[in-house]
Amino acid sequence: MEKGKNKQQQSSLLHYYGECTMEESPTHGCSSESRDPTPSPLVNSEGQTSSMEPILRDIQKTNSLIEEKINEINSSISKMDKKMEAFTKRLDKAEHRLGDMEDSMHNMETSVQQLQETIVKLQDKADDLENRSRRCNLRLVGLPEGEEGKDPVSFLENWLPTFLNLPDLSDNLEIECAHRTFLPKTRNADRPHMLLFKLLCYRDKEIILRQARKLGPLTFKNKPIYLFPDMRKSFSDVKRLCKDLAIPFALLFLARLCIDFQGQHLFFTSPFDAENHIKMTSLQDDSPPSP
Repeated sequence: MEKGKNKQQQSSLLHYYGECTMEESPTHGCSSESRDPTPSPLVNSEGQTSSMEPILRDIQKTNSLIEEKINEINSSISKMDKKMEAFTKRLDKAEHRLGDMEDSMHNMETSVQQLQETIVKLQDKADDLENRSRRCNLRLVGLPEGEEGKDPVSFLENWLPTFLNLPDLSDNLEIECAHRTFLPKTRNADRPHMLLFKLLCYRDKEIILRQARKLGPLTFKNKPIYLFPDMRKSFSDVKRLCKDLAIPFALLFLARLCIDFQGQHLFFTSPFDAENHIKMTSLQDDSPPSP
């Protein structure tokens, strides 16, 4: 069948090109006026076939090249399809891994948050236990260096009742231990080391602090003397700020700061909260009134 079709195509092409050749070629030896209107006889079919063979070979060669290119394109497309399929599988695996990582990260964040809350609770408990262990401690600030001698316990038992005007404690005050804080010595004599001592009776501590607040500013040999409870949490910055702003304050057990601010008694357990409250309130008071 295919051979018959090819022969028919070849004959049709030969017939077409033959007619074109006849129409284009003029008759030699005759003028245009004396031309014979009747068509000239057809050229021999064998000559036409031989003249068309190069054209057919070129067409077949072109078709073969086109088929080769199409095959190359098809093979390239098939390779690209395989690569896309492999990339799709890898992308799916990466998405699954990313989802697993997000889930694990969420679980880790939840665990970290729970651990942080637990740490805060444990820190509060540790602070409470440490403050309870220090509940009978007092800090004496401003006592000149060497004033206590070699026996600070005996010195404080005799000196504190007289200094604070507490005759009831002159024979009943008992101090377990006393020592200067373990800090390097300073050349400035006006800044002596703090004296830390522990009372055997908690009530004696309360009596001493109450009497110190009642007497107001204390001085010894023209030097200011301060008595503070020994707390785990440091309110030193807040106390300095209260002194600068002339705000009355007191340290209470356990590690609470009481501030007498604008006729209100405010209690704080966090130095950060107390400092922020004082600063914010001071800024509001200093701001000019709105017109």
